[in-house]
Amino acid sequence: MSVFLDSCAEFYQKVFKDDDDTDWCALGYEGKKLKGAASGSGGLTECLASFEDTQILYCLLRLAKTDDGGDSKRVKFIFITWVGENAPALKKGQVNIHKDKVGELFKGFHIEKQIYDRDGLEGLSEELDALLKKAGGANYDLGNERSGVKAGASSSYKSQSKEFFKQKDSESEVKGAVYEKAPPTEAKKNTIGYNSSTESPKAEAPVADAPEADASTEGRNSANMASAVLPTPMMQAYLKDKFALARRQLLKKRAKFSHMMGDSTSHLLKFDIAVKLL
Repeated sequence: MSVFLDSCAEFYQKVFKDDDDTDWCALGYEGKKLKGAASGSGGLTECLASFEDTQILYCLLRLAKTDDGGDSKRVKFIFITWVGENAPALKKGQVNIHKDKVGELFKGFHIEKQIYDRDGLEGLSEELDALLKKAGGANYDLGNERSGVKAGASSSYKSQSKEFFKQKDSESEVKGAVYEKAPPTEAKKNTIGYNSSTESPKAEAPVADAPEADASTEGRNSANMASAVLPTPMMQAYLKDKFALARRQLLKKRAKFSHMMGDSTSHLLKFDIAVKLL
């Protein structure tokens, strides 16, 4: 048999709706069942003000966090269980069982906090912020002492990152590459409309009768074949350009990954190794 009255679903659904100002609700006891006891749009302060020492409440709180650069808005849900010091002993004994059932009803919350006395309310806002940052991974406001970006300055961090990668792009840009025009191939000569007068291939030297092959001749031929497979200056410039492009793209992905996931050392190390290989 369900422990919830119909009002419970109505209360918590308002908290989850984006088009509703309600940002917290509390479920309390009516006999042996739970009902919607209170709700409001005043956030954590209003929610905590509804706590009484004789009550046991199961609360769902919605918090909207925006980084100081204004680029990211994150909505987080917190499940708070309040057990008043003077609440009935019988009800206190049911908290562990009913808390799990309420957690199933509040499916989708990010962190959970249990409070058993008034002392637990002191510094609760800061404690919840710390728990949310730890649970969420990304923390846009902590900064990075190694890079000189102070906490609460994510817009400065993004600006510095942009300038850094802009400079790296300019340093890795291929400049002064000279591309030589190769003589036409046999396939090009056979193309309909090909005009040999517009091309200026080098004159071919007359082919002399090949002498009988000996060991020294075969050695020279092997050396010539080895040198023939080496990349030409034009191919070297092309490969250099391709590697530079791949390196720039990898650096940009690294910056995006770091921005989204925070300083995840194990993953960023993989990016750094890949950049060094390029």
